[in-house]
Amino acid sequence: MLEHGDSNGHFGVLEAGDIQWMTAGRGIIHRDLALRDEYSHIMQLWITLPAGQKLTEDRYQDLSASARPRVTRPGVVLDVISGTAEGVTGPALNHVAVQAVMATLDPSTGFGYTLPADHRAFVHVMSGRATVADRNLATGETAWSDPLPGLTGDSVLPLATPDGDTRTKIMIYSGAPLGGPISFGGPFVMNHESEIRQAFADFHAGKFGEVSRLARLEHDR
Repeated sequence: MLEHGDSNGHFGVLEAGDIQWMTAGRGIIHRDLALRDEYSHIMQLWITLPAGQKLTEDRYQDLSASARPRVTRPGVVLDVISGTAEGVTGPALNHVAVQAVMATLDPSTGFGYTLPADHRAFVHVMSGRATVADRNLATGETAWSDPLPGLTGDSVLPLATPDGDTRTKIMIYSGAPLGGPISFGGPFVMNHESEIRQAFADFHAGKFGEVSRLARLEHDR
């Protein structure tokens, strides 16, 4: 389990399969610790915001695995996190259109995953093996796709799993490229280097606040 606390007063405990969905926006400090000195294995993804929305209001969501909507097809379960997949919309609140699912596929299963044609996508294999658009992937490997030029509407990403006794679990995230300027330094992503310097100055001046020391006490088990 993973304990979360941030400078806006949000705190909670994430269990296996749960997702923390946070918009850093104009500035937030957060702390994530394995609960009661346990070990936690996490994956962190960063999504940039459009140029004019880098300083939007910050926001935090706990997306628990037990409460997320799912789509079931023969041999396939899609856990919908963000955007709309197979007609089901996930709970994540976004400033840009992001489509994200966790997919579990039985052995010897083929499936066509639908995504907007203007999206760039990545598929990460969390466990097992998969073939993604004719590319064979093992646990821990990632495949990328680029938007399809000249195609409107949706495209289909072919997925398949080999014979065996274990299921394959994969992440599929996609979004339309923003195409704007990006500058980054330390934990900050902005449009220009001058904004990065200002972000560091604001942080050192205490403008981001501080993380409550009560988070662990509130959620001790």
